[in-house]
Amino acid sequence: MARPPARNSRETIITYKTLLVHVDDSERCAQRVEAASRVAGGLAARLVGVYLVPTPALTPSVSALLPDSVVRQRLRDSGEMQQRAEARFRETAAGAGLVAVEWRAPAGDPTRAIVAHARGADLTIIGQPDPREITAAFANDIANAVVLESGRPVLAIPYIGVNGPIGEIALVALDHSRQSARAVADALPLLVRARKVIVVAITAAAEETFGDTQARAQVVAFLRGHGIAAEVRHLDLPNIGVGELLLSQAADCGADLIVMGAYGHARLQEFVLGGVTRTMLEAMTAPVLMSH
Repeated sequence: MARPPARNSRETIITYKTLLVHVDDSERCAQRVEAASRVAGGLAARLVGVYLVPTPALTPSVSALLPDSVVRQRLRDSGEMQQRAEARFRETAAGAGLVAVEWRAPAGDPTRAIVAHARGADLTIIGQPDPREITAAFANDIANAVVLESGRPVLAIPYIGVNGPIGEIALVALDHSRQSARAVADALPLLVRARKVIVVAITAAAEETFGDTQARAQVVAFLRGHGIAAEVRHLDLPNIGVGELLLSQAADCGADLIVMGAYGHARLQEFVLGGVTRTMLEAMTAPVLMSH
């Protein structure tokens, strides 16, 4: 009698294989790269640093209008800054024990570049814009582009840095939207490793429907199917904003990761972050994983 084929005894591990981190010349970049290196190390993932800064491109037409000495100096300065950024990136990655490391410095429009490179990664890590830095507007443009256009989850690191772990206690903001469901699925590699997962469902009681309740129950069952026994908290929509409530809940439970859907709305010719998403990005005190 023929024996049945042997089954692979190894379990399928849910993880990210490639992490992309935005690198620039800001003072807060070191904290962002350090946090990204720790996340990559915990997942045994490859870490790619993509160097994007708001320096205007030195196009041939611009160069033709400038003295040769000015052009040479600008090229020299930008090259030296890029070299220093790469050295710091590689040093931090090596300090975290990473061996799979890659450096990229794409030319052209930085917002288009971050979107294009993010689409080839499992997770993109950016920094929370620091309003005290002169590059705050550029950081906002990067966040807006990669969150809304890349089709990949984005992990934003607070500009104050992260001293402790990322993802031991995860707070999941849950509603009945597509973005929320996608964020839960996109965050699985971190959620399955969390010590505690808290699902916060915020609804206006008067508008709650049976379908909404069932949709949330399905998401909780989805987590349970992946071995995640999440604690569920149902909260009525408060007088304060949803973003403020989420931040308050995260502080109360000591969350070191917030998972949420990212929302946007049309404004003239562009698509920009919605109010709750923007509030979280501006006021976050813990890393926030967003999916659009």
